[in-house]
Amino acid sequence: MVSANALALVVRKLLDSGFKFTVIGGTVVELELGSRDLGDDVDLFAESPDLLVEEDAYRELAEREGWSVGQTWLGTPRIIARVETEEVPIEFYDNLYDFYVPKSMLDRARRVNIGGVRVKLVHVEDHIVLKANAGRDKDLERLRELANLYRRGKLKLDLDSIREAAKEFEDEAVILRRLRDSGFPL
Repeated sequence: MVSANALALVVRKLLDSGFKFTVIGGTVVELELGSRDLGDDVDLFAESPDLLVEEDAYRELAEREGWSVGQTWLGTPRIIARVETEEVPIEFYDNLYDFYVPKSMLDRARRVNIGGVRVKLVHVEDHIVLKANAGRDKDLERLRELANLYRRGKLKLDLDSIREAAKEFEDEAVILRRLRDSGFPL
């Protein structure tokens, strides 16, 4: 479990070290729902330093802070930050291989306050489209859960924004089909 307090402390360290990023993962949904538990890890789209050219910057930050470093399933840096009694796994991503986040989603990302720290995160609708684009079994399962939350009125969504975001991918029809199959009324 990642708490907002622990996330704020880690994000502050990243920002103070000159890192720029956008939250793209399930943390976006948990913040929207007002959850105390922000998930098992935090997925960040790395804007700078560049993940490929300056990967050492991530390792150096982790060493300086006494955090451990590993890799994501894509081979990009994964840092496990220790904050008081919590571990905060941070996974950094970039547009590599089949992983893709359109620049327009990053450009329209909103800033929210998490524990006194301004953090940039994609809109929930964009996160949902990213999940549908990925299309892995665990992503499709999560989409079914999110559609259920939407139908029960627990998660507010702009379905037109979802349709528009899907247009930013070559596989728009596949994304929309996955979303409909998951229970979104599109």
